[in-house]
Amino acid sequence: MPDETPLISLMYFVARRSGQTILSNITFTLNQGQCWAVVGSTGSGKTAFLQALAGQFPAPPGTAFRKTSPEFVSFKEESSQFSYSGYFYQQRYQATMGDKPEGEDDAYHSIPTLRKFLQYTESPENNALIKRLGLEPLLERSFLKLSNGQTRKARIGKALLRHPSVLLLDNPFVGLDKTFRTELTSWLGELIAHGLTLVLVTEADDIPPFVTHVMALDKSSLQWQGDKKNYVPVIENVSESILPILQTKPQLPDFSDAFRLRNVTVRYGDTVILNNINWAIQAGERWALLGRNGAGKSVLLSLLYGDHPQAYANDVSVFGYRRGKSGESIWDVKRRIGFVSPELHLYFPQHLLVRQVALTGLTDTLTPPKRVAPETEADLNQLLGYFGLTDTQNRSFGTLSAGEQRLVLLVRALLKNPPVLLLDEPFQVIDARHIELARRLIDSLSDKTILFISHNQHELPDTIDQIFDLDARR
Repeated sequence: MPDETPLISLMYFVARRSGQTILSNITFTLNQGQCWAVVGSTGSGKTAFLQALAGQFPAPPGTAFRKTSPEFVSFKEESSQFSYSGYFYQQRYQATMGDKPEGEDDAYHSIPTLRKFLQYTESPENNALIKRLGLEPLLERSFLKLSNGQTRKARIGKALLRHPSVLLLDNPFVGLDKTFRTELTSWLGELIAHGLTLVLVTEADDIPPFVTHVMALDKSSLQWQGDKKNYVPVIENVSESILPILQTKPQLPDFSDAFRLRNVTVRYGDTVILNNINWAIQAGERWALLGRNGAGKSVLLSLLYGDHPQAYANDVSVFGYRRGKSGESIWDVKRRIGFVSPELHLYFPQHLLVRQVALTGLTDTLTPPKRVAPETEADLNQLLGYFGLTDTQNRSFGTLSAGEQRLVLLVRALLKNPPVLLLDEPFQVIDARHIELARRLIDSLSDKTILFISHNQHELPDTIDQIFDLDARR
């Protein structure tokens, strides 16, 4: 029998951010030995609930009690060691794994290596943990240079190195390949069997077997809590949702090949990221790009989108023009592409209003246009309404949940109605209902050339009919 001494408790807890109530009258008790799954729709308050357990909100007397200080792994690293707000996402492609990029000042070297980020001290136990995470070969690599999945592993590893009694994990499986998701599930089960108390945010249809209890949130309020065996997820039907029809005229493809790579190799010093890649994507084709964490998916995408300088040292043709040879600018490339990625999400300015964030898709920068056409305004209203985000238009981007932010960035990618969509893990931290809405919308855009990256093949839109697997080419 688990010890019923409360480790953390909340009583009628209320949390607000920028004038918005993000948790309303939450009462909850965490006992030793329990494992809770926190589920709910996008924007329901799941991350805020973990933040409340971690003590990140002011608590009036009597509303919060903590017997222990939990370790909290959030979706985005923001700490005294590293903050994404100090960098822009292209910087991870601008240099070798350890060297200072040309033109950068010495502040670049304040970016910690993975070893420093982990605050890693060698011991048989710690060495085994790092090896199991697959992080051992990356210890001397700059934290900025890690892939999205590698970063997630690093942040989970950092928490586990502290041997916590209570661990709070916000979407721990997001961004991880299938193999490591399975390994992490097994590992967390082992740690729970040895006394770890765990609360994790996950999807209602993907609750790990070691979970003992479930809390369901809806619109910042507690909807249900209790034993997992009694939990019945709510299944919402999205088939009757009316698909938006964009008023902005589509940009017609003026190319036969969207992308062509010939013998492309990307390396940082002795580390080879992509090796002798040959691939062509023709106008109108719809591809999935697959590969394990660290296989080079996002690097490959950055070559196509024009963010990686090694595109100029390789034979990379975009829209029929070889990069660096044709005189075509990076903006000629970007204007034809709608783009979203985990890196863009992490580095996007938090102070902009939601409507401003969406409108930056028209300039392919982080700055919204000065003038907006009436048809663009209509499309913005349609797309935000389709995803249930109408009321967020004039809120700061940083006040939204991670899932709501990802939906806004998807709207940003679609808003100019481009001929090509590069979608790198577009559905991360989005609930099943909104994923299905997004899949239906993408499938309806029959005139697009699409490259879609995901670790979960169930997320692929139905019209994706070709696969390029980097693991099969290693």
